[in-house]
Amino acid sequence: MNTNESRGYVLNGTPVLPLQSTSLPTRGPRDPRKVRRRIRLRFLGFFLAPALIGGVIALVAWISTPPTRDVEILPGSAVISIDEQDVAVVVYADTSRPGMFEPIFQTRATAIRLSDGKALWDQRLNAELASEAATLAGDSSRVYVGTDEGLVILDAATGAIEAQGTGIAGLGADAVLSASAYGYDAEANAVVALSATGGFVQIPVGGVEAQPADPAVASRWQGTLSSSAFLDTSALTRLVDEAMAPDGTTFTIEQLSEAVSRDALVIASSDQQTIRRTELVDAEILPETGVEPQLGVMLDTGQFLEGDFTGVDPDDIEALLEAASRMTGEDIPAPAASGSGFVLVQHRESVNAEKTLLSSVEIATGRIVDTVEMGADAVRAVTGPSGTTAVIAPAPDSWFPNTLLVLDEDGTLRPVGVGVVPWWVAPLR
Repeated sequence: MNTNESRGYVLNGTPVLPLQSTSLPTRGPRDPRKVRRRIRLRFLGFFLAPALIGGVIALVAWISTPPTRDVEILPGSAVISIDEQDVAVVVYADTSRPGMFEPIFQTRATAIRLSDGKALWDQRLNAELASEAATLAGDSSRVYVGTDEGLVILDAATGAIEAQGTGIAGLGADAVLSASAYGYDAEANAVVALSATGGFVQIPVGGVEAQPADPAVASRWQGTLSSSAFLDTSALTRLVDEAMAPDGTTFTIEQLSEAVSRDALVIASSDQQTIRRTELVDAEILPETGVEPQLGVMLDTGQFLEGDFTGVDPDDIEALLEAASRMTGEDIPAPAASGSGFVLVQHRESVNAEKTLLSSVEIATGRIVDTVEMGADAVRAVTGPSGTTAVIAPAPDSWFPNTLLVLDEDGTLRPVGVGVVPWWVAPLR
């Protein structure tokens, strides 16, 4: 077949068609609007394609990230009563980016109902970097948290922030931006704040407006609150070798063998007629600790020295430390959970094992009821108004406190995770 005859050819740039063939169709004029539209779509696709691809990658990474968080519970957490139920208002540092477009380092507060471990809400407290925080008080209407960005007043039902820092009526620009400047006065049932003028104001629990503190309240908190950048929690996190229940029952860790850290928990009735002994290794008692005002002085380093330092120059650090070293007769604390018939003891698994354990011991019999493993030392035991006790502790695979161990009525210790709210829901809260 002659290709040139069937298809034609080009001669000097001009197409030549074979005989008895039709002419090539001529291209009509282009529509300028269609051309412009085509160009715009190409440019739009050029810019949108990378954004769409990046968005898909981010969405896949977001959804595939585990719903747990890298958290560290702060010692200043507490248990309050909300709707006549013990609810732990846990303040914690979150360093795991809980949602898109949120800062990596956060200080958050979550309300956890201890009866079933349900998280009622989870709220970010800080605007920028992580800060110190302490739950001060609360009721069924509002919760009060002291932070390094000032006092935060939260709605008890939703966790929404109602007032914060310099935005609190009656405090305003005089608000001190330090967690160590706030406390709770149980006798007045009010949150106490140190103002920038050196005076004190108080906010009745349930209210949102500050008013000048009563003279008795101001006197109780004089020398306790400060503008220090360090929140001293040493009084909250101590473990003890001796404790005494309100009914006079005493609890003592008696050393059996120093060489192998062998101890005995000795429980004695108030009349010393009933004595029970439980042998453990390297044992310590978890006391009940609160945020009641303590007579003392706060050093510039953030260290709180407990005691009466009347007549000692607060600027003379050496004299203060010397006076503190001479003070004796420290009050014996009550053991945590004694009101429910148990005492909580931290100890090691055995002489040859380094596992750190927490055990609940029945006071009436000295019997160990339940034992759980911890990754490190327990931080603090907190008890609610209804008598429920929870221990801030690290899970077995963690060096930092990230869980609550709730003591149930039968003496068993039930772990409750903190910060496990699915983080793709967090931005909506």
